[in-house]
Amino acid sequence: MGSLGVALFTGCAGAETESAGPGESETPVNTTTEASALLRIELEPGHTVTFYEPAPGALYLAEHKRPDQSFVLGDKEASDALLAFNRLRPGAPVPAELQAAYDRALSLPNDVSAQEFHVGGGQREDASARAPRPGVSEQGLTSSSNAATFVNNGGCNWGPRWSTCTVNWANGFYAYTTSTSGLCGVDHYSGNGVIIQITVGSTITSVFQGAGTHAQYSLGSAGVSTTRRLDITNASGDSFHVGCRWGI
Repeated sequence: MGSLGVALFTGCAGAETESAGPGESETPVNTTTEASALLRIELEPGHTVTFYEPAPGALYLAEHKRPDQSFVLGDKEASDALLAFNRLRPGAPVPAELQAAYDRALSLPNDVSAQEFHVGGGQREDASARAPRPGVSEQGLTSSSNAATFVNNGGCNWGPRWSTCTVNWANGFYAYTTSTSGLCGVDHYSGNGVIIQITVGSTITSVFQGAGTHAQYSLGSAGVSTTRRLDITNASGDSFHVGCRWGI
């Protein structure tokens, strides 16, 4: 992987956070918070892995890359913060802040209820409206609007508890269930950028994903059984592929 740049953020976990349970509604409430970064590792320019803890125990990570790069973290590693760190920095001591956040994640309340599976939002994209509409950018050179690229790169991998794959989609998305782990990949190939909302238990947080990028998001670090959800919002006119799997 070459030389890795590491940035450790301290004092972030206390940032203001909105907490609310999505219940059975199609859209969670109070979803305006920005995530708090604990640690960011740069693998190469344009390719980073960031660990977030927006509220105590709501630990998750995001791996962002350019279309011409490859994900480093496999499903198991991407859904478990310590496995991910050890993959990226083999032999290095785990930062105390990350270890403490991981321990808090394992202490979240355990929800053993058999929640149903929910997926929806948005609709099939209208390719004719994609580009060159003013203000809309489309990923060039290695454009991933071809769904086969997403599928062949693992975007629609199977999950033991549940999995869902939606390609050439637009204008929003959500999927959630109760599980001990979850992982979603989002290939955002056209538009102005979307807001990715991640729900872990009762905590909802958000991060921005720009057009022409491919990212994978853990729905909390693996451990207790709780609600694990991904929403794609602020997506009017944006096109993407998204695949999620739970129980990995």
